[in-house]
Amino acid sequence: MNNNGSHPSRIGRYVVVESLGDGDTSRVYAAVDQSIGRRVAVRVGTAGDPRVHQQARLTGQVAHPNVVSVLDLGDENGAPFAVMELLEGVTLAEDSRVAPLDRRLDVMLQVCDGLQAAHAAGVTHGAVKPGHVFLQDDGVVKLLDFGGDSQAYASPEQSRDLRATERSDVFSAGATFHFLLTHRAPFESRAAAIADQPPAIRQADAPEALSRALLKAMEKDPQRRHSSINHLRAEIEQVRRGRQGDRQRVLIAAFDRYRDIEALLAQRRALGRRLSMPAIERECDTQLTRLATRFPEFARAGLDINQVGDVDPARASEALAELQLFHNDVAAEVSVLRAASGERR
Repeated sequence: MNNNGSHPSRIGRYVVVESLGDGDTSRVYAAVDQSIGRRVAVRVGTAGDPRVHQQARLTGQVAHPNVVSVLDLGDENGAPFAVMELLEGVTLAEDSRVAPLDRRLDVMLQVCDGLQAAHAAGVTHGAVKPGHVFLQDDGVVKLLDFGGDSQAYASPEQSRDLRATERSDVFSAGATFHFLLTHRAPFESRAAAIADQPPAIRQADAPEALSRALLKAMEKDPQRRHSSINHLRAEIEQVRRGRQGDRQRVLIAAFDRYRDIEALLAQRRALGRRLSMPAIERECDTQLTRLATRFPEFARAGLDINQVGDVDPARASEALAELQLFHNDVAAEVSVLRAASGERR
């Protein structure tokens, strides 16, 4: 029975709520499992087409937080269906946001973790592409559609109709990460993956070390790629740790500059008193208040940088630049007062 002709009202024991769209081989609905009241996603294929069940069985062999969970299989009027956890978010192919590089690195690492779990279970995904990487609203990444079609993201050996291997997944993951960084597929078609070298990734889109790692992952010869998805993950993790180190150095520099300004204001206050200029003390109070209001994370931390907490990289860089200007202004004021008081330094 149909619901106003827009979608079936039931699929097996599942009450259909709405249509979520079409996949490569199926239509997907949001539904409710009447037996337990759980909201699920139901993927329905075409009668006589076994791919929905084949992909679900393959996916269901992998139990991992970064792989979608398969809950049930069935047939409705000859059409195969698979029931999965209902995800909230969008696929990487649908995501139009320009995420910070740290977030994109996190997505890469989660994809690698899901693939490593599959490979450890003896399962090759064989179809990694942006449309099969789901970005949940809570930040968790889920791999979809094991055994599906990866089109322009397929490895050269798959494009020659050879069986996909773990190194084929490395290639497709590298191509997908290339898209994540550039918003462009590295190859226009499956045939292009055989004939063409992947385009270089601009320095503005990725650090050189990350670009090198992805170009190695997309080598035409499987033997020249990373020997496992874990090796690609290790290179991505090294880039992430390097960025964390850079960010920490910027944060420390900003924190030190904040404390330098406090020390300079204390000197300015003392010089104002020596010169019997009460207005200087009031100005110092104002500047300290402005400093603490503009940089509350540093004000709260006292003398312990470990109390600053997690600071966004852009915020740390902005803070360092702004604090340097503030420092220069106060240092110039102190220099004038020192000269007025007869100090030589």
